[in-house]
Amino acid sequence: MPVYDRGYTNWDPPNERTWPAWWVIAKRGIAEPLKRRWLLMLVILAWGPAFGKGVAIYFKLKAGDIADLLGGDWVSIDPAGFLSFLETQRFFVFAILAIIGAGLIATDRRDNGLSLYFSRPLGLKDYVGGKAAIILFYYFMVTLFPALALCLYSYLIAPDANSMDLLLFTPLRILIFCTATGLSISLVLLAFSSLGTRSIFVMVWWTIMVMGTEVISAFADVFNKGGIQVVNFLGQYHNAGSLVFGSAARLDVSPWLSLVVALGWTAAAIAVLRWRIKPVEVVS
Repeated sequence: MPVYDRGYTNWDPPNERTWPAWWVIAKRGIAEPLKRRWLLMLVILAWGPAFGKGVAIYFKLKAGDIADLLGGDWVSIDPAGFLSFLETQRFFVFAILAIIGAGLIATDRRDNGLSLYFSRPLGLKDYVGGKAAIILFYYFMVTLFPALALCLYSYLIAPDANSMDLLLFTPLRILIFCTATGLSISLVLLAFSSLGTRSIFVMVWWTIMVMGTEVISAFADVFNKGGIQVVNFLGQYHNAGSLVFGSAARLDVSPWLSLVVALGWTAAAIAVLRWRIKPVEVVS
């Protein structure tokens, strides 16, 4: 209820920095999962392919073209090689984001937490932005951060490496790709989370969306039905990423079509979030 008594003194905030509302949500959401030892071990395990690629790069320096025959683009330190590495991280992206993101909105809806959030000076953009930042951080943990570490490692051990490529251009490509892809995937996962109230059902939907379309794409490749690969959810992002990395298409689908599909998923996710999340107006 409004206070009309003039005897009350206006609140004088302390001279401390006020963080944006979305960052307050993100900071708590990022810190809480790290307290689970098994999840921390899974994140560490997700760095395994990066260590493997590091060993392969070192072996390539010693063995030359033999390593290229065995590993192809994956052992390369060219931009295409880093896109290949990011593709190998798909399972960890799927698993870790399912664990982190499935309940971010579903739990709030089940526990009527939305009314608590929006009873504060918090807007829809801050709420969604904070939740998306949580997912984006863990996406970076298994994609951006290990890829950037590999760039630095490759520069340090490869005597004939182009320093501008490994220290500037390739990291910039990786940053652009991971940021754009991570934001889109975060919004899609949040949209799934907003459609339910139980995390387990959201995980099932996410599994169908990611692993189910991956299986369909694999069958399409076996039976030479390349056009069907357009349903591959994560594959579309990597296929569109070939435009950023200047590499060959990853699927039998035009990278530009994959870009349109990825933008379509993003737009649909935003529409679902605006539909499912209803801020509560508090009249004072």
